[in-house]
Amino acid sequence: MKKYLNRFSILAFLLPLSMWMSSCTDDEDQVITDPQTQARLSATATESSTTSENNSRIIVSGFSVTQFTAGTQNVEMKFYSKTDLLAGISLGNLKLKSNLNAELQTSSSSKKSSVLISSGESRFSVIGEGNTPEGNYTEATFKLYKNTEVSANDPMYRKSLLITGEVNGKLTQFWTESEKTIRAVSESSAGVQVENNTELVLVFEMDKLFGGIDLRTAVDANGDGRIEIGPNSPDGNTDIFTKIESNMESAVTLKKR
Repeated sequence: MKKYLNRFSILAFLLPLSMWMSSCTDDEDQVITDPQTQARLSATATESSTTSENNSRIIVSGFSVTQFTAGTQNVEMKFYSKTDLLAGISLGNLKLKSNLNAELQTSSSSKKSSVLISSGESRFSVIGEGNTPEGNYTEATFKLYKNTEVSANDPMYRKSLLITGEVNGKLTQFWTESEKTIRAVSESSAGVQVENNTELVLVFEMDKLFGGIDLRTAVDANGDGRIEIGPNSPDGNTDIFTKIESNMESAVTLKKR
């Protein structure tokens, strides 16, 4: 009797373990069955809620922005499949799917630091491209990437986001080393329609990033001629840094170019 009880105990332990391992394998080996299309994911930064092609110098909250570089990794997108939409299923009854393991997701997930503003003007930087399921994409999640692969002399060394420019005529820098997860949601609840070589864009909206902040109040506490706003900055500016980091979680929107 004791022998059977021991066998039962072992089986009781192994069964949930095998179910957990099977679940992990299913996620990793997820096969995409929906029709796919070639697509691209880019990133940019704008002063307003639009992604205008007309470049103009970005000035927000007293900050005249010269350069903006952001690090991204581990991108994953959620969508309503085109097949389900054509079947006439209402949005309320549709199930969101993931483009996990699609070429676009794999390509976009590699670690990279992308320039979104250069010489004061917005630019589009490609994050990834490849096949992905057709449908309406409602959100994209990604992690900020702290770049440790460049030399210590590189401005992006150990930074995940760096914005430089001027405030009150002084060179100003904001940076973060965080690798927090950012969720970029589409403006419409119906999502962004992806078909026939669509280009999706992660738009860093500067008005939202610096919302509720007057950077003209930032100080050059150590008197070196630069205003620095970052973790453990020699100039302090802790309240401003904390507010910008908090804003970041809702400052990125998923759009179509």
